[in-house]
Amino acid sequence: MEGKGMTLPLAFLAAVSMWAVGYVGRFPGVGAAPRVLGIAFLLLYLAFGYAAGRARNRGFWPGAQVGFLTSAINLLILGSLLAEGRVWAWLFVPGALLLGAGLGGVGSMLARGKRWQLDGGALFAKTAVAATFLLVVAGGLVTSQGAGLAVPDWPNTYGSNMFLFPLSRMTGGVYYEHAHRLFGSLVGLTVLTLACYLSYGKRAKGAVRWAWLMVVLVVVQGVLGGLRVTGRLTFSQDPDVLQPSLGLAVVHGVLGQLVLAGLVALAVGLSTSLRVADHDCLLWPRWLWGLLFVQLVLGALQRHFAQGLLVHVTLATLLLLFAAFGATRLLAKRDGLRWWGRWLLVAVVVQVILGFIALWARGYPPVARAGSPWEVLVTTAHQAGGAVLLSLVTALAVRTWPQVRGFFGVHR
Repeated sequence: MEGKGMTLPLAFLAAVSMWAVGYVGRFPGVGAAPRVLGIAFLLLYLAFGYAAGRARNRGFWPGAQVGFLTSAINLLILGSLLAEGRVWAWLFVPGALLLGAGLGGVGSMLARGKRWQLDGGALFAKTAVAATFLLVVAGGLVTSQGAGLAVPDWPNTYGSNMFLFPLSRMTGGVYYEHAHRLFGSLVGLTVLTLACYLSYGKRAKGAVRWAWLMVVLVVVQGVLGGLRVTGRLTFSQDPDVLQPSLGLAVVHGVLGQLVLAGLVALAVGLSTSLRVADHDCLLWPRWLWGLLFVQLVLGALQRHFAQGLLVHVTLATLLLLFAAFGATRLLAKRDGLRWWGRWLLVAVVVQVILGFIALWARGYPPVARAGSPWEVLVTTAHQAGGAVLLSLVTALAVRTWPQVRGFFGVHR
């Protein structure tokens, strides 16, 4: 899908990029100056305006549309500035929208060169994957920091609307937990808009239905995340009323990874560059995916309950051997699957190494607790590595499963 069909995918990709920069920039211990973040956002507006010019038509309007929509999406977080009482909504909101449109339009006018041939649906799905991966990492940091209950209520934050919680109060554990919730809202909006986008495009029914299934799972995931904190549907902050649940925390973490895998499958299925041959049908990636799912559950139990470590380590050894076997078979091929073999081998080896480093950093027997900065870094990196590995194997399974490729409308 070209032309106007690229506006929404580019706007959401721009917004996800800006949220990632803002999240890191505001991270405790980083504290980038507002001026530095402002320059970074300005450059991103120009860059994605330029991309709009290359993907659609040169001139002011394509980039202006992308910039305007990007600013509209960013109002999810910019509302926190309004809560500070230092700016007026009647001036701030239209000003942010017009500034984004202007910067995007300037970037579009700078576009030169041959027009890019991009598929809007595939780009949008990949954007949803990126947003969800950031959400998984942010959730991992919440667990590693022991900040899962830093905000006692849900869907409010300390009694105020989640989108109007003052930026100055997002410090310490509150920053990790509240930023995780905001990322969740971004993922929800992205996946919902993606499903609507595919529904109105000329896409296979299977792809559209899968996208709506992802919307349902994201909603369920959000509710589970809230109930993990409160234990019941309530706006109360009273500890005597709330019933936090570690069991729901495990389910919440596992489902988040499954949503990521589902979006990866959709992104691969929508890829117009995917061309396959009969001999590309492989069974073992599906078995490997199943083992990874079991390992994912064991990892969640270990992080939240500090249980099941020996089984987790044993299965990690089996996964390493299984993945090495599969990667060797792919490397023996003389087609595009060799690329998958190389990266599968790299991903699983790095993940196993990160796992042992995390075990060494946390000590044995490990205890579910907030760790030092070094412990937080390695445990979160291990969880992120698991998400990358699951995504890679999911993509490989879709790539080598003819029935699934047909479901998403991919033909030889």
